[in-house]
Amino acid sequence: MTTRIESISGGIRVTGEMTVYTAGQIKEPLLDAITDAPANIQLDLSEVSELDTAGVQLLLLIRRAALASGRNLQLGAESAIVRDVLTLCGAIGLLTDPPIAGRRS
Repeated sequence: MTTRIESISGGIRVTGEMTVYTAGQIKEPLLDAITDAPANIQLDLSEVSELDTAGVQLLLLIRRAALASGRNLQLGAESAIVRDVLTLCGAIGLLTDPPIAGRRS
């Protein structure tokens, strides 16, 4: 399955896989999408079909890049697999909770 990154109103949508096999190819398009996004970015992962720890690392990287550029990245929608993996890794709060002022992620 092909992984697609697209800008949508108010955010970014990822469709397909976010795994060790696709992380390298989608890293730069995701970082570029962050640069072009509004101050409050909703990340739509409702069409992500597979997520592994490489995909989780990528999500944390783009969140850090968003915060570094003065933007806030939050999970707007997620597939069941995304919710399960992020919960299992203990990372769901990093993408659903707003950042605390002064705290770096």
